[in-house]
Amino acid sequence: MKMKGRIINEGNAKGEAVVLDMPFSFIGDFDPDTGSLTIPNHPLSGKSIGNKILVCTTGKGGTIAPFLAYQAKENNNAPAAILCRKVDPILCESALAIDIPILDSFNKDPVKFIKTGQFIIIDGDEITVSK
Repeated sequence: MKMKGRIINEGNAKGEAVVLDMPFSFIGDFDPDTGSLTIPNHPLSGKSIGNKILVCTTGKGGTIAPFLAYQAKENNNAPAAILCRKVDPILCESALAIDIPILDSFNKDPVKFIKTGQFIIIDGDEITVSK
């Protein structure tokens, strides 16, 4: 399956998808030392997003989020890229701080069409999803 999105920060990436059906924050939803999700009572809590493609609805959080993203990048635990329905300023700033691709406004809803574990290739504004 192929999708197209709006590039917020350009770049190419590939990796396994981790799909959250909710807004994501580097503050409280994520441990930068391990790369793991820390969302209480969420089925993906404990799953690493390090070097994976994070797919989420949007972002949330505060101004410290980019610093936590940078800490994760220094620990080799940051996501390789972020795909979301609609980017918010904090998630955008976090992706820019660690210079990873981030895209939104897709022609197909990434949260509905991409499943955790699928392999994603990001080439500019084109996303290829394989099983």
